[in-house]
Amino acid sequence: MKMLINLLLVACLSSAAEIKCDSEPGMPCIDLWNGNTPQGPAPSKPIGNESRTSDDGPGCGPNRDILCDHINHVSDPTLTPFLVNNGTGAAIIIAPGGGYHDLAWTKEGLDYAHFYNSIGVSAFVLKYRVPSARPHDPDLPKWFAPLQDAQRAIGIVRANASKWGLNASRIGFTGSSAGGHLTAHISTAWHQRYYSRVDGADDVSCRPDFSVMMYPWDLLPNNKAPVWGETYSLATELSNVTKDHPPTAFIHNTDDGAAPVQGSLVYAGKLLSVKAETPSVHLFNKGGHGFGLCQGKTKWLEVCDWPKAVQRFLQDHGMTVGWPDEKSAAAWPKQMLTQNCAK
Repeated sequence: MKMLINLLLVACLSSAAEIKCDSEPGMPCIDLWNGNTPQGPAPSKPIGNESRTSDDGPGCGPNRDILCDHINHVSDPTLTPFLVNNGTGAAIIIAPGGGYHDLAWTKEGLDYAHFYNSIGVSAFVLKYRVPSARPHDPDLPKWFAPLQDAQRAIGIVRANASKWGLNASRIGFTGSSAGGHLTAHISTAWHQRYYSRVDGADDVSCRPDFSVMMYPWDLLPNNKAPVWGETYSLATELSNVTKDHPPTAFIHNTDDGAAPVQGSLVYAGKLLSVKAETPSVHLFNKGGHGFGLCQGKTKWLEVCDWPKAVQRFLQDHGMTVGWPDEKSAAAWPKQMLTQNCAK
């Protein structure tokens, strides 16, 4: 199936009519809650009307020639689908970052969907509730609204997998920054739903089959890097890391000033300690926070090659076509010897 690269704008089913649905090849957006979004405690101040602004720098879009958009004041969550077919049926739900304040919609959402489509993985960009100005509810986890939206999103995609040509056992989740925290949260808090049942989508598991954490934020208590020699621990809401945690890849820069790289290291260490599947950890030396797909970068950085690492991670777990296979694997030793010892 030929992958489309031009955005087709169709009307979104969300009640926020001014927000367009950016899906390809034209499948309408999915209203996450059918108009019945769970209501927690009343916000401390009005959240405001949903809006979209092109104020996140240059370099976005399939041709890297448009300004990157933000979405603010989300109260009506949706999924924006980007469907492709390469034979595996894998799909990934994408949670843009934004500090749980807004959503870096194009930079860490739509552009990621194009990348995953390019390697044969269907994508659904999650427009989840922000800002998280809703006060704490003792009966719900921290950042409960985004978690509810993530749980519901996985349930919807999994329950409709057959209809959309997907494999219900190959549904993953990824996110950047705050979306990376949400990826960690859904990867540890899938054992129970934190909302009342809506329909059959809530009867299937909301566990991701794989997770990709992009410079995840707030994995540590108070988002603070521990001093060497201190006892390391994860944030309280991420305490339920178990052996059945999804296979996970981490992408992070060591010079990240907003999300300490120690968060990925501590989390990966926890996965090893509980004997979960061995994580794939990719750390780079520079590029800071929020690098996305390096939109707008004026020079090459090593971290800009992260898509290849993620592609290999997905291939290794059978989520997309390509390496590994017996024919190419049998040739590796000879190739490596030729490359390394030719001189």
